[in-house]
Amino acid sequence: MSLNKTILRHKPLDRVVHWTVALTGIWTLLSGLSFMFAPLHFLSYVYGTPQLARILHPFGAIVMTVGLFFLVIRYWSHNHFEKGDLQWMLKVKDVLTENEENVPEAGQYNAGQKMILRQFIACGVLLLVTGLIAWRAYFSAYFSIDVVRIALIVHSITALVFALSLIIHAYMAYWVKGSIDGMLEGKVSSAWAKKHHPRWFRSLSSNKDQH
Repeated sequence: MSLNKTILRHKPLDRVVHWTVALTGIWTLLSGLSFMFAPLHFLSYVYGTPQLARILHPFGAIVMTVGLFFLVIRYWSHNHFEKGDLQWMLKVKDVLTENEENVPEAGQYNAGQKMILRQFIACGVLLLVTGLIAWRAYFSAYFSIDVVRIALIVHSITALVFALSLIIHAYMAYWVKGSIDGMLEGKVSSAWAKKHHPRWFRSLSSNKDQH
């Protein structure tokens, strides 16, 4: 396979859902921070007004969660842990310093991406469950005050972990030049695939040769 050719990495539907999850996730996170910390009250205007933020925050979160689990279903088969993933994580310093010749070869997704996916799954489940329990308009009346309070605490802590995971995910995409283009346009260069995901590149080359 020529290194000048492009490879499809993300299908159009996956890209649309990804950016929907990203935007609703940011809106939900910002409005949630405005509820948690009084000095950040101005962030509630991300939904227009503080009143709208209170109403739309849970609905935005549901859209985000549904989209997230759609992507999990789409991508899970390519994100199983494999031999070499532990060594990849132990060599993350070489990844960040672009000494990838010292790092075990990655398949379609590397160990860091697989870990972030699992963090998103865990956060998504916790945020959904605790958010529903604390949703005053529909569900909180079915639970005791103590349960709602515990749910709010877990929800808040999980939201902060989710925010950290989101920052790491965005940073990783920015750091590896070409990754964001892959999610915007759907395609990456063969040279990019060979450098950052060599086992995936070889499998695509092998399949093409067989055809």
